[in-house]
Amino acid sequence: MLRSAARVLRANNRPQAGPLSSRRRLFWGASAGAASSSAGAASTAAASANLAANHVPSVAADLLPLVFGVVLAHAAIDEEGDDERLTSPPWKVESFGGKGSGAVASRPIERGERLIAERPLCIWPNNLSEEEARRLFEAMSPTEQKVFMDLARTEGTGAVGNLDDIRAKRATNGFSIPLLDAQGASKGVAGMVFPKIARINHSCAPNCAQAMNYSTLRMEVYSVTDIPQSSELSIEYLPGLITSSAAERRQQLRTHFGFDACLCPVCSASPDDVARSDARRREIKAISQSFRYGGGGDRKAKLAGLQRIQDLLTEEGYKGLPDFGDSDLNRAFAIFQTMSNRKGAGSST
Repeated sequence: MLRSAARVLRANNRPQAGPLSSRRRLFWGASAGAASSSAGAASTAAASANLAANHVPSVAADLLPLVFGVVLAHAAIDEEGDDERLTSPPWKVESFGGKGSGAVASRPIERGERLIAERPLCIWPNNLSEEEARRLFEAMSPTEQKVFMDLARTEGTGAVGNLDDIRAKRATNGFSIPLLDAQGASKGVAGMVFPKIARINHSCAPNCAQAMNYSTLRMEVYSVTDIPQSSELSIEYLPGLITSSAAERRQQLRTHFGFDACLCPVCSASPDDVARSDARRREIKAISQSFRYGGGGDRKAKLAGLQRIQDLLTEEGYKGLPDFGDSDLNRAFAIFQTMSNRKGAGSST
């Protein structure tokens, strides 16, 4: 069955619904005292386990018609029919002391594995007032409230830090999800919280990627490379980072999340390595802009540009399918990468 799965990215343009901070501080620089304790992580894991695999999300009343329409438009049964496996991911949440905590592989993970398919804990509108957020929270069951409140919140200097606890936790852990009809047209956007997936930290060279499966109303996470046991799992929070320098990424993180540094392997490398990474990403940006602003109809030149992007990504150690901030280029590169992989597989047999 062909899945209707559209890639979604963490909301990033509003303090109420988007900025997602360094919940575990492993990849982010932040103030002391913001790290989650291992006891808190264990408490959240236990509470999350009490949510049924077919849990019905808490949906704001004004979003019900839209969500219902999305479900009907994409209605399908998960062909694997194994809710327990899909909602029991192969990771555990570990504390890293002052750097916080994150999701760590509990076994070796192969490239392309679907690690989890999680339904949202809640589906709320963006730009909630404090009163609206409190009302929606109080409409949740006690178990749902515990899972929600056991999630971490940012303690950084950004706008999220000034929010009440409910909105801050939603902003820290939520995704902004477009609600699409059967033709793929957006009918609105909702903020959704996936408490297990929220444990995965950010990296500028992630080893996992997330996508929304509208047929099952689940967020799915896939590995984009082989991941050894005990390795940190990561996803990318913002679109377009592949064409941004370390300084530009740092500014985006400061603007959206209130944190001054990204401590992922790309950003925390030596100055010389960071400079080389910046040069690669500047070249990727230049090529992507040539596609976006014309680029002519020279098919051979375009294929050469896509191949150069692929070579630069390989040098960068970027294993996933990047978001260039342009949907047409995203599609073109995805097709190119698929065809290249098929060609490579054919030549090796």
